[in-house]
Amino acid sequence: MTTILRFRTLHIVLFLWMSWSVSVPAEEKLEIQSDLHGCIITFEKSAHTLEQIFHTIEQQSDWKFCFESSELPLKTVVVLPLQHDNLYHVLCEAGKQLGLAFTRIDHQLIVKADSAQMHQTYSVRGTIYNATTKEPLPYASIINLVTAEGMAADENGKFLFHLAPGAYQFRCSYVGFKATVLDIDVHKDTSIVIEMNSLDMMLQDVTVYATQEEKLTQQEINILTMQSETMKKSTGLMSDVLRSVQLLPGVSNDNELSAKFNVHGGDENENLVLINGSEVYEPYHIKEASNVSIGIFNTDLIKKMDLITGGFSARYGDRLSSVLDIDYREGDRDRMKGQASLSLTDADGLIEGPLGSNGSFIIGFRQSYLQYEVNMVDPGALIHPSYYDVQGVFSYQMTPKDKLLLKVIQAGDNYYENPDIQSSSSFTNSYITNTNLSGSLSQAWHDSSEEHAHYYTTMIALQNVAILSSSSMLKTELSCYDEIEVEHSTELDLYNNLFHSVLRTGPIDAFYKSNTNYYYDNNLHIQTWEMNASYDWQLNSGYNIKAGASFQHIYYYQQLQDQQTFAYSTNDYRYPLVDDSLWYINLNNGTAGFDHIDAQANKEYAYLENIFQISESIVLNAGARVDYFGLNKDLTWSPRISLAFAPSPDLTLRGAWGVYYQSPIYQQLQSSISSDTNTKSQQAIHYVVGADGNIYSDEIHQTQLKYKLTVYDKQYDNLISSFVSSSGRVYYSRKNDAIGYAAGFDCYLMYALPGMFGWFSYSYLQSEQKFTAPDTIGYYFPRNTDQRHTLAILTEIDLGKEWNITTRMTYGSGYPYTPSVAEYDQKGNVWNWKRGSLNSAYLPAYRRVDVRASKEFSLFGFPASAFIDISNLLNFNNIQSYSYEYDSQGNPKIVEHNLWPLLPTFGITVKF
Repeated sequence: MTTILRFRTLHIVLFLWMSWSVSVPAEEKLEIQSDLHGCIITFEKSAHTLEQIFHTIEQQSDWKFCFESSELPLKTVVVLPLQHDNLYHVLCEAGKQLGLAFTRIDHQLIVKADSAQMHQTYSVRGTIYNATTKEPLPYASIINLVTAEGMAADENGKFLFHLAPGAYQFRCSYVGFKATVLDIDVHKDTSIVIEMNSLDMMLQDVTVYATQEEKLTQQEINILTMQSETMKKSTGLMSDVLRSVQLLPGVSNDNELSAKFNVHGGDENENLVLINGSEVYEPYHIKEASNVSIGIFNTDLIKKMDLITGGFSARYGDRLSSVLDIDYREGDRDRMKGQASLSLTDADGLIEGPLGSNGSFIIGFRQSYLQYEVNMVDPGALIHPSYYDVQGVFSYQMTPKDKLLLKVIQAGDNYYENPDIQSSSSFTNSYITNTNLSGSLSQAWHDSSEEHAHYYTTMIALQNVAILSSSSMLKTELSCYDEIEVEHSTELDLYNNLFHSVLRTGPIDAFYKSNTNYYYDNNLHIQTWEMNASYDWQLNSGYNIKAGASFQHIYYYQQLQDQQTFAYSTNDYRYPLVDDSLWYINLNNGTAGFDHIDAQANKEYAYLENIFQISESIVLNAGARVDYFGLNKDLTWSPRISLAFAPSPDLTLRGAWGVYYQSPIYQQLQSSISSDTNTKSQQAIHYVVGADGNIYSDEIHQTQLKYKLTVYDKQYDNLISSFVSSSGRVYYSRKNDAIGYAAGFDCYLMYALPGMFGWFSYSYLQSEQKFTAPDTIGYYFPRNTDQRHTLAILTEIDLGKEWNITTRMTYGSGYPYTPSVAEYDQKGNVWNWKRGSLNSAYLPAYRRVDVRASKEFSLFGFPASAFIDISNLLNFNNIQSYSYEYDSQGNPKIVEHNLWPLLPTFGITVKF
């Protein structure tokens, strides 16, 4: 640049400069001239390189600069306090930050570096962290944009620069994370911390729980930290992270006994559940009781939990509604430590520590004694549920860039119900028989039931994480999942009518006898072997690629009998001749109430995501996946796109669209034979838009008000219709015989005040379906999940002295159900229950208020905490379901099955 670099004139003015220059203090390397004060310079932004400052001044004034380019830090950034200032102040600021001396000759400004500072350097040390988990990001890339010097951080995310005094800009990049630019003013040795946010956080704002191992300072406590601690305390009677998920927007479940949940109008089996990337098919204890369940996950092992309620990216597949992605943490590499907990429902413990110099382990275990809690609610209760689980992570750092992880989960259940026998004594009243014989009637009935079940779930996964470079990472995994269920239950109802009539010719006896036998026997075995790989590559700070593929072998075996038989014998129809009859009611769709599945097949998928950081405020993810399922020879293609735009730090706008498929599970298959006529994959198309941000934020004083709004629409096709019995069992048609939709919106308001934290969540939903077969009803009716209004309010108050109290309030307007209708059989003189229209009635509204008080203290020198939790504090009568029975006189009656009343529990945890 000829106007800036005037090297040829430098020797002409050198003598004049040496004789005319005035030495000034370091903070004022400039001769004070009145015309410099009167020259106003305007800059478009505050940060500029020294070269850009010289150019701007020369364009807006008559001043020219003379200097030796090799002596000046022309690429170093200067941060100006004002964007509209006089030339004198601009030069003073540049001289102060970079150690420069300015000398005037007419309208020429001679620039020299201060010899005392020219060779002075300072160290800039730093660590690059994941902003969510506070874990260091190994081998993250960091570039000094001023000097173009770059390096990769070490395995602990640490870096070191030696820099001359001045203002600098650093840009950090890491695969899967948003590039971060940081301004640093170097005038002494400096230590900095750089926190990076994942691109997923900006695109979907998904993290709802994150363990932060380091003790945070007051300034470092953020709203996610408080949310994570509150989530851990909001699980109610049992330590179950899935129950805390039920308090989040878009999620519903009107049952404190169950860990299962529905998302945006989808069935519970439409949720994908992952542990460190491995799918867990049935992550629940107590499967025999269809309306009761407990998650198998150990809360104390969880490092991070992401819940994506719609519009999830192409790496997640084979589900229609949501993704719950749980990461278990690794054990402590420095020392052995652990904790033990005891409550009214279970005992659990955890131990972790180093394995040699390069490895670590963490193991959690839990054993229930839930049967005692059941007896508190219902003394003399017949059911006896119990469960256990053991799970852990073993890690070994083979090289600084190569890690091996072994993940293990083993869970088991035992459930049995005592034989239950009920009967009535005979009674007599007047009666008129079907043959118009008047006289007396003697009646009696006898019921008996019994059931028992055992479950075992095992998952073993071996994962390798290899950091190939500062911009690429490869994960490979081999996993095995094995699930065994053995269930058996019987129920027998005997009913007897004896008619005694008197005629002119003498006494005549007529009778009606019946028995109803319900038999359920299930032997199920599910086993999967899977190999998968995922590759993350950051081509540059603005473009990331995520790609992956998987091969899975699935084995389904089920021998199921789910049948109700009805038999009667009578001479009342054609006295004195005796009529006998027997028929079966098949509750499942198998022949004569039997199902037999013995199937093996392969599943394959591949995906590709292109993530563009278009600017500091815009991120785009465009991707697609391909899935193939061998049992129905179904090849599906799923394009997906999501966009995030943050016009300000306090507002982010998001949108997503995508096509989603879910292959049929064993209960939905028509056949065990691989065929293109087998049940096809269900489909959903997602449309999601939303906004979230801060209304007010003051992190120093721990004050924040944050909101999130989401509007969604899901269009279902090829649905497999289902029916939910009064007992809660789900029966599938095994046909793609329906279409449907789910639409609604979620509102989420989270607040943090000194000593108080909580959130308010409200969701509105409408979810319906319609049969598509020509011989079925052709109108929309509610899906099983169609709860119109769902509300959750959670508040945690710090009472001081390590005391806090948490309140949970939930409301649900009620799920639809299929009622039964009583019809009178004129021939048999008995009432019969018949199934009514599908989902034509709604359960009453669900209401619950829970309170937990907890205290942290020291026990024999160890940190400890204790709590007392009261579930259903106001003792609301919540109805779980109905059953349709008969009273002692054979008349129909409806029996309400209620959820738990007010129930207290307590527990204690000690860390060592």
